Amino acid sequence: MAKAILGYGLGLGLITLAGLPLGFKGLTIHTSGQFNLFIILLRAYSPLLTPFSSALGYPIIGGSPSLGILPLAIWISIGCILGLLLRSAGGAAKAMFLTSATVIILWIGSLFLSAPIWPDQHTWLTTISALAKDLISRPIDLGFILVGPMIISAAAGQLLEAMRERLMKDRRLEDEYSVLY
Repeated sequence: MAKAILGYGLGLGLITLAGLPLGFKGLTIHTSGQFNLFIILLRAYSPLLTPFSSALGYPIIGGSPSLGILPLAIWISIGCILGLLLRSAGGAAKAMFLTSATVIILWIGSLFLSAPIWPDQHTWLTTISALAKDLISRPIDLGFILVGPMIISAAAGQLLEAMRERLMKDRRLEDEYSVLY
């Protein structure tokens, strides 16, 4: 379980760092305060929530232009990274699922917790409605985010785990035969 928690923290950090430079520009509110964190999270995660739609050329959540295959590549590469670093199929799958679910939950929470920043309630409600409609209307993207990176991460972890076991078995055999000869 410790590997899964470590991988979860690493995965969430990598996803957040990968989403920050993508720069979802749908929201243009400039105020100072602690609620800006929620706008930053909203901007970081919005481009990553539609990997297949973006790869097919459809606009990302909020109507910004497509980022191409980049969001899909980010999810796949972070899944591989977690699998390779954790070297355990179970730990990598748990870590990646927790990461994916947390990104979705933080994105939804950021929609609601950013309310004090918006100039008026009507603008905020309109934006929430449009963003939530965009997210719900893309079930393949949501399904992939929850399942795809988890499977990729588990496969990479299982591969490395099998390779490590094979190497250890070969070393034991070498040690046994070197003692005999």
